[in-house]
Amino acid sequence: MFSALLQMSRLGNACIAIATLAAGYFLCQANFSWCGFLADTIAFTLAISFGNIHNDFLDIETDKLNRPNRPLPAGKISIRSVKISIFILIFLTLLLAFLPNVQSLIHLSFFSALLFILFVYNRFAKRVPFLKNLTVAFLCITPLLRAMLLDSAQIFPLIPPIFFAFLYTLSREIQKDLEDISGDKAANILTLPIATSESLATKLAGFQILLAWFLLPLPVMLKWYHSTFLFAVLPMTPLSIWILLSLHKKNYSTAQKITKIIMICGLLSLILSQVIY
Repeated sequence: MFSALLQMSRLGNACIAIATLAAGYFLCQANFSWCGFLADTIAFTLAISFGNIHNDFLDIETDKLNRPNRPLPAGKISIRSVKISIFILIFLTLLLAFLPNVQSLIHLSFFSALLFILFVYNRFAKRVPFLKNLTVAFLCITPLLRAMLLDSAQIFPLIPPIFFAFLYTLSREIQKDLEDISGDKAANILTLPIATSESLATKLAGFQILLAWFLLPLPVMLKWYHSTFLFAVLPMTPLSIWILLSLHKKNYSTAQKITKIIMICGLLSLILSQVIY
C-alpha cells in the first residue's frame, strides 16, 4: 500500500516545488530558520501529494479505461485507504504550523488556501478550458509566494521570478493541451485548443514566451536587479526562438521540453546574477 501511495503522490513535482522554494528563500533575503524551511518543505510535499492522490481518487472511473495500470484502478490500494490517506495528508500539512520557530498563523492560512485551491482544481477547474491552465500556472508559483510571506522578506527580488514562472508555466500548459488534442477529443475532454482552435492556442502559447523574453530587461530598468542579470539570461534568447520555431512547426513535445529548460535556466541565472553582484 505504501509503495502505491508513493506512486500516486508523484514526488517529482514536490522536488521541483522544494527547489523553487529554496530559490525563493535565497532571493528574498529573509530571516532564515531551518525549522521554518523544513516545515515549508514538508508541507509542500504533503500538499502536493494530497493534490495528486485526490486527483487519482476523483478520476478512478476514467483511469479504468485510459490508465488501468495506475495503483487505484489496478487494485494495488483500496478506495478506503486512499480516503484515509487524503485526510491524514491534510492534517499533517496543517499540523506543521505548530513546530517551534514557524509562523503559525501564516502557515495555517497559506497552506489551507493551497489545499483548497488543489481541491477546487481537481473537482472543478481542470475541466474548464484555460481556467485549468491558469490554475496550474498559479500553483507553480506558490513556493515563491510562500517565500514572500517570510519575516523581513524583500518583496521586489521575488516579483520577476513569480511573473516569469507564471508566463512560462502557462505557455507550457497550453503546449501540453496542443500535444494532446487527438487524445482529448477521443476522451471528450474540453481544452483550450479544442474549445477555440489549434491556431489560436498556438499563438497564445507563443505570445507568453515572447512577452516573457521582451520583459526580461525590465527588472534591471526598475533597478530591482544589477545589470549582471542581463548577461546571466543571455542563453534565454536562443531558447525562446527555439520554442517559437517548435510551436510554428507544431512540434509541441520539443516546445515543452525547451520551456522547462528555459524556466530552470532563468531561475539559475537569477541566482547567479545575485551571487556575482
